[in-house]
Amino acid sequence: ARQEVANWCTPAIAEVGGRTQIVLNGWKQIGGYDFATGRQLWTLSGGGDIPVPAPLIVDDWAFLTTAHGSYRPLRGIRLAAARNDITPPDISETNTAVAWCHPKLGSYMQTPIALGDLLWSCDWQGILTCVNRATGDIHYSERLQRTGQAFTASGVAAAGHLYFSNEAGEVFVVAAKSQFSIVAQNTLAGLSLATPAIADGTIYFRTTEKLIAIAQP
Repeated sequence: ARQEVANWCTPAIAEVGGRTQIVLNGWKQIGGYDFATGRQLWTLSGGGDIPVPAPLIVDDWAFLTTAHGSYRPLRGIRLAAARNDITPPDISETNTAVAWCHPKLGSYMQTPIALGDLLWSCDWQGILTCVNRATGDIHYSERLQRTGQAFTASGVAAAGHLYFSNEAGEVFVVAAKSQFSIVAQNTLAGLSLATPAIADGTIYFRTTEKLIAIAQP
């Protein structure tokens, strides 16, 4: 049982200290639960009041974001140090478990993406923020577009590039580096809400009317 409002967050699985836990995003009750018993291991509250993005698990870290309401935090959580209630007195403060938090850099719809020591979060308006995933230090926060189209799909990565598509079907290809650089921009010519998929050298985009596979000949 969770004291929580309705949300749309897909759970994530983490292996920490020889124990498997389920990590759930939320508003009133973000938390980690023992996979075998369902017992709550830790809890964290505060943030956006319509939780959508899934937790991102990298090693023994969880990266969490929500938006809508007073805050839209982007947070890095040390799962090995997370015990009981890890909520700081103020959302911008840290502790042994909450390594860092940016109260206004989170995403309403998109799950963050990480490569190496970098983490990216793209918000509803297409503002892409890159941080050091261990320290939270900001490398850049830049707008992908000037058109005002919303971003719903999460970003994906392949071959040193990140791919972000907005709802109008415009795809922005960004260098997976700490310096902001748009290396290409393409259009799918259709409404696009789904996160792309990548497999065997092919990237798949789904619009409302088409499934598009793109690969080198």
